[in-house]
Amino acid sequence: MSNRRIKEMTSRAPRLQIAKLGIVSRDYRHRYANGYRDFSAVLPAVLKLLDREGCDAALFALFSVVPRQGYNPTRAFVGLRHIRAVLLEEFRDGRKRIAQRYVVYWRTSNGWEAYAFTQQFGSLAGKRAEVISEFVCRDLPQRMLGNCGVLLCGESNAVKYSPRDGRVHDPFGLRAALPAEVRIILNPVHDRMTRFEMWRKRRYLSAGGRWVVSVWNKGKRDSGGRARDGQGPAWTVFHDRRAVIVPRLANDFAVEIGILELPDV
Repeated sequence: MSNRRIKEMTSRAPRLQIAKLGIVSRDYRHRYANGYRDFSAVLPAVLKLLDREGCDAALFALFSVVPRQGYNPTRAFVGLRHIRAVLLEEFRDGRKRIAQRYVVYWRTSNGWEAYAFTQQFGSLAGKRAEVISEFVCRDLPQRMLGNCGVLLCGESNAVKYSPRDGRVHDPFGLRAALPAEVRIILNPVHDRMTRFEMWRKRRYLSAGGRWVVSVWNKGKRDSGGRARDGQGPAWTVFHDRRAVIVPRLANDFAVEIGILELPDV
């Protein structure tokens, strides 16, 4: 299908049905051939690779593309046969990267459409309970996109880990608010979250046979100048409270790619 017809941003949420997901991460330290520190230089090639592998959706780590005059990411969608959804965050690059809107592109019988929203919070620090409750009641329903839903980065902190009993709790009803048809939680992240409770929160959200997929970028350093990359690929996947290993797929694009088949969704 040609992408000659790309509609303007719409308020209509897509109804996705993801069964095979491409997961893509990059390294902040790498500047690509076009001079930008984002996915734009390799986006066409990465999507073609995932398309050949039969993926129907592509999830990129946050800080995905820098919007600019003359650049349109949808040009990379030309010729795709299997991919029906591409999920990217726009950001402003500089001494400090600044997140902008998150865009879900999806293909319909009439062409590609786009749906956008923004991250509401990164942690609960300093947040009033009313803010989190409002997110669960107002924003979360707008993130339910067919058989998947989206939590951006630290929005997963709406569930809380208690050191008192070593368990994760859901005081704001986030997990309870997920519709039964949502079998996949897509949780793209900016940088690797190093605190151990983040893994427990993702595992908690995967209860009841759901999948939770988180992917982040490498290259962030802590205050001591040490890389926060950790070991292994730049993603975690949980299914029904169990960690799932998704190996890296070899590629020539200076990115990390994983492919996750979701047989039970």
